[in-house]
This record gives sequence, C-alpha cells and structure tokens, in this order.
Amino acid sequence: MDSDFKFERYEEYFGGVDEVKKIIDECKVCGSKLLLSHLPDYKNLLVQETARCMECGSGNRKVIHILN
Repeated sequence: MDSDFKFERYEEYFGGVDEVKKIIDECKVCGSKLLLSHLPDYKNLLVQETARCMECGSGNRKVIHILN
C-alpha cells in the first residue's frame, strides 16, 4: 500500500470553476464523489488530505496542503 503524500501544486488545476471542482471532488475512474479527510498539523502549517472513492474503491489521493 502506497502511503506517500505529494505536495499540492496549483499548476495541476486548470480550466474553469466547474472543471477544477471536478478534478478535486470526483473519482477519475468512475466519476463518483470522493470522500475527503484532513489531518491538520498547525505546528508545521500543513494539512494532510486523503481522498478515497467509496463507490469503486480507487482514487486514493494523498496530498499535503501548505498553510500560509
């Protein structure tokens, strides 16, 4: 099981508002809504996000967001 997180890059998000929402919220395999969970680390100003598709089980995405 891959447990590596990658840092979020805003270059990944392109297009209009609807396209960006689709990239963030929908499974790339089946198009269902992803379940997002967040683990904040306020000391290091980071948030670990895990996204998982409850319908097909794929779409596991692990991202680290930097808080400014």
